[in-house]
Amino acid sequence: MTGPVRAVLRKVLVAAFLVAVAVGAAVVVGGHGAEIAALLARPAARWSLVPALAALAAWLLLGVQTWRGVLASLGSRLGFAAGARICFAAIAGTYLPGPWWQALAAAHTGRQTGVPAGRVVAAYLLVAVVNLLSATAVGLLAAPLVLGASWPWLAVPLLLGAYVVWRPETVLRLTDRAARLLRRAPPADRPDPRGLRRALLVQTAAWLAGGLHLWLLAYALGAPPGPALAAGVGGYAFASAAGALVLVLPDGAGVRELVIIAALGPVLPVPAATVAAIGSRACLVVAELLCAGGLLVSAWRGRRGANPARPG
Repeated sequence: MTGPVRAVLRKVLVAAFLVAVAVGAAVVVGGHGAEIAALLARPAARWSLVPALAALAAWLLLGVQTWRGVLASLGSRLGFAAGARICFAAIAGTYLPGPWWQALAAAHTGRQTGVPAGRVVAAYLLVAVVNLLSATAVGLLAAPLVLGASWPWLAVPLLLGAYVVWRPETVLRLTDRAARLLRRAPPADRPDPRGLRRALLVQTAAWLAGGLHLWLLAYALGAPPGPALAAGVGGYAFASAAGALVLVLPDGAGVRELVIIAALGPVLPVPAATVAAIGSRACLVVAELLCAGGLLVSAWRGRRGANPARPG
């Protein structure tokens, strides 16, 4: 296959991927116009939307820092813009069923920034572990509300995740297999446990910041502020972790909302908790679009500044 043909095929595949992501996002959000309208009908909810989007933006940007920290622990230190491109490529892949889309999108984007595909796949697996471990830890705030007397069972994934952070080389067996599937050499570098621990702290802060948006929505819908804080912050982290484990649904659609409704059940009636769960999903999609759009505009301006037009 010649170079021009390969380039055209690559552009077609990227375009098809973006269209599929748009369809997946529409499926996730679509069909809930009544709940979103009910949320917007409340004056308090309208005032809470801007800080809710700001909380989700903080969650996304701290997630970029998590990706950068994990990649740095593997030997690739990237600037914020390059790390953000890889992070948002993986986020786009969540709107397609199956975990491999995230890894492939991140690997393709990382290769454009000079990071080997095998190393990006290793980072993806380690980021997934960091995400699940930190989300489960923060989700303990709402675990008694969601799981009842069964919440101590969360100690099992917490201990497993802690072991992986302590001995991250155990993940590299999966990384080596993924690299072979991508026809790439397995990464020779081994992750630095100190870098992974720092990434774990950053991602924990990300869940705490991002969960504030659900607390704001619940409070605007009439929940008492004190109990709603633990239910909103912990419920959002726990719901995101549960949705990430359901690999056959785009971005855990349905599962994530059910867990949020269960977490908010003690502080809101079920109809209001449903409105909060759907509003949370809509706010998340908007925040992702705004952050990704801001990244694209910043990159476009950077290219224009780096290549000024010559005088006529």
